[in-house]
Amino acid sequence: MPKIESTDVLVLGAGPVGLALAIGLARSGVNCRVIERDADFRDRGVRGKGVNPRTLEVFDDLGIVDEIYARGDLNLKIRTYEGSRLVHEVDPGPANTPTPDRPHAGVVLLAQHHTEAVLRDRLAGYGVKVELATELTGYTQDDDGVLATVRRGDGTAAIRARYLVGCDGGRSAVRKLTGIPFLGETWEEERFLMGSMYIDGLDPDALHVWNHHQLGAGALALVPMRQDGQWAVHASVSPDEHGGLPAASLDNFRQLFAERAGLPGVRLHGLTWSSVWRPTVRMVERYRSGRVFLAGDAAHCHSAAGGQGMNTGIQDAHNLSWKLAAALRGAPDALLDSYQAERVPVARAVLAASSAQHRALFAGGGAQKLADQFMNLTNTGGADLTGLSISYRGGPLGHDLDSATGIRAGDRAPDAPCLTPDGPTRLFDLFRGPHFTLLTFTEATDRPAPAPLPGLRRATVHDPDGHARHAYGLTGDATVLVRPDGYVSLTAASAPAPDLTTHLRQFAITAHDN
Repeated sequence: MPKIESTDVLVLGAGPVGLALAIGLARSGVNCRVIERDADFRDRGVRGKGVNPRTLEVFDDLGIVDEIYARGDLNLKIRTYEGSRLVHEVDPGPANTPTPDRPHAGVVLLAQHHTEAVLRDRLAGYGVKVELATELTGYTQDDDGVLATVRRGDGTAAIRARYLVGCDGGRSAVRKLTGIPFLGETWEEERFLMGSMYIDGLDPDALHVWNHHQLGAGALALVPMRQDGQWAVHASVSPDEHGGLPAASLDNFRQLFAERAGLPGVRLHGLTWSSVWRPTVRMVERYRSGRVFLAGDAAHCHSAAGGQGMNTGIQDAHNLSWKLAAALRGAPDALLDSYQAERVPVARAVLAASSAQHRALFAGGGAQKLADQFMNLTNTGGADLTGLSISYRGGPLGHDLDSATGIRAGDRAPDAPCLTPDGPTRLFDLFRGPHFTLLTFTEATDRPAPAPLPGLRRATVHDPDGHARHAYGLTGDATVLVRPDGYVSLTAASAPAPDLTTHLRQFAITAHDN
């Protein structure tokens, strides 16, 4: 019997979802471990390359957004073609400019392995390193925790954890061992060749898309990945009469480019990664089985249209991490049930929207639809690709004591420049960290700063320019409690101490009337 190791939370999978979850746990003081089946970190590939505005806000909260901007490309221009003829060029920048309530606008193009590298560095700053070449082989659970068995180079080991979270992708070992059904379908009739390579003779300051009367934007797309000096290439392909598919080889990429683009003076070479991809649209019935949870692709997979996969998974992790930390502090178990209650509707909406977008983009006129999508992220076929409109209104954790605010419990908490007794700041600066934030909006400028409490930051906020008043729908003084993941938890004109105390108790925070 191997020696039993221990931790509070065992995270399976070192992709962006598992890493974001672990950062959220570690910054809350939770002892966690991250294990990864692969022996090496990814350093190439083209998946998960679009970081949307809501995920940028998550990264702002985690303290890594500046590094993401430094590595990626924001609001890249889009050029659409028919054969060798340039049809249209759009610049999404002017349509996606920051505002006081939304400082992160537009999509940052950054290959997933770079996002993972930034997340790993941040996690290492908390003293947590990914354990590579460690594979989950089984687990059992009881009322107090989970006993996981793992296989690694030096043999087998047992890890005792209070909770286990599967962030291990569409083929999730955790999901399979748990026995949670993964319902949906695989679109067998559709295949895409994906590759990462070098391209000479093409402007790297734009994303290039070729339209086809049947394949739409799926005909050919070339996306500059300037952080690697390479390009991501995507092309739709069909099986031959025997059901065979072309290999994702450099020769086939060159042939598809010649047939569908035909631009003179462009050379494809140095293929470094390739894959054949097919859309899969599936999600689990539930996100929790006792002390075991699922997040990201382990819980939901869908078309890459709209670039929502990685973003939805990271937002799963941001929702779950603070709840696990609160449960470990003694919060009621019902708090963990709210993870499923809040995130399942989001996944269902993303699956429906991404499937509709897929059909629109990969049909006639799809290239123009893709350009329009980047120009107006908030109204793309009825979907909000920014992620900023996600709300948990009516959920189990929200409480509106009156109608003093236009914003409601469960809504995203917007940013705004403001004044506190400590000087000028922004609301996002007050939110940043694993704590709840209790905002008291007032026109009075002489109120002293209230005393903080463990897990709760209190701030008296003055709004001289009216940005918070506009974003929060304020008509007078108001109190707003914001969760660690940046969503509103309670609103009131003035929260009575008993109501606030009762509300905070469900998060294992003890409030006193100061």
